Amino acid sequence: MRSKTNATLIALAIAAGSVMFSTPAASAAAASVYCDSAGYTATSEPMSRCTTLDNGVLYVHQAGNGNVTTGYDKTGGSAISAKLGYSRGGTSHYASAVSISSGQNKSHNWALSESSYCTSTIGLMSAGSTYQTPASHC
Repeated sequence: MRSKTNATLIALAIAAGSVMFSTPAASAAAASVYCDSAGYTATSEPMSRCTTLDNGVLYVHQAGNGNVTTGYDKTGGSAISAKLGYSRGGTSHYASAVSISSGQNKSHNWALSESSYCTSTIGLMSAGSTYQTPASHC
């Protein structure tokens, strides 16, 4: 499993490097976060989950040090004001609102304790309505 993850990370790094030299329109399209129909990102790891929305992808990732990152990769539509957040143990936490335009990826990271890792965590976005990812876990 580790070698598959390493191969995926290497491929993503190469792809990211090639995006730097492409046109702005191609950069926005190439930078999109992948999300399959089961709510998994390109790594297929349970600690990274996602939801495809009409104009982008909402995702959450748990790092081994306990940190949680929630982000939104906006692929279309007009600019929105959104609060990114996460829910764990029935308690929700949100960052300040940010403006997200088409072609942008905005995220927020929460530095939590290492003991928080592997706790079921849901990514949230409040933008008029509240959207959520499936629960990330180990």
